[in-house]
Amino acid sequence: METAGSSQRSEANAPGERPAFRELRRRWLSPSLFALAALAFLLPFATVSCDNAKTTFTGIQLVTRSVPRGGRVNEAGSCTGDLSGCVERRSSDTARAALAATVIGLLLGLFRLQRGPGWCAAAGFAAMLTLPFESGDADVRYHAGYWLILFFIAWAGGLHFKRAVRRWLDRRAALGKRPPRWTGAPP
Repeated sequence: METAGSSQRSEANAPGERPAFRELRRRWLSPSLFALAALAFLLPFATVSCDNAKTTFTGIQLVTRSVPRGGRVNEAGSCTGDLSGCVERRSSDTARAALAATVIGLLLGLFRLQRGPGWCAAAGFAAMLTLPFESGDADVRYHAGYWLILFFIAWAGGLHFKRAVRRWLDRRAALGKRPPRWTGAPP
């Protein structure tokens, strides 16, 4: 005897159709990853020390140029004044680009656009990887916020790369072309 719930489940899992959970996961995974990356900007991001000056800040403080004062830096040439000003001048624009790419990727994912979030993930990932090279002579220790942003953006990028390859293979199949050898699919 079938109940109403079991017949709905069997219809949802009919051959050739995706189960409801897989469809939900496919729909919401990308926006969720971008949202988690954006929220990670609120976590402790890094500690920068140079000479006797030291400051710790979140990603959002770096983006908004409100890094807490850390003391006077005595470096000749490259950085003079308070350490927070040096950190902001060197890295705020790059952190802002990473946050902008994350928010745009989130919005594109919410609107279910297939093309675009992957490029946003690539731009955000590149910006995050650029940050360690902008520190100059300062000693930088990255915290959970930085690593989580990098992780979630990389995951979103991998997800969209996989989806792009799948779309490309589907287009080839629709044109009657054989799948490439590296896919392992029979000719």
